Amino acid sequence: MGFLLVEYPTDRQVYIDDVQCGTTNTPFQVPNGRHIIDLGPYRNYAPTFRRVEVFGEPYEAPKTTSFDPE
Repeated sequence: MGFLLVEYPTDRQVYIDDVQCGTTNTPFQVPNGRHIIDLGPYRNYAPTFRRVEVFGEPYEAPKTTSFDPE
């Protein structure tokens, strides 16, 4: 398991491999490996998804990715 931080200007649900798993702007734990990250069905953000690899990142230094509003 590792920690992931998804940055976005407001709080939104974060989906990992099509399963709701956390909230933007707060680190949360995910299984190690490659994952597809998105912010759910209201596609008013870019890009529409991100691919990330998580491998044991600690809470203090999570894997970080971000999305922008459209």
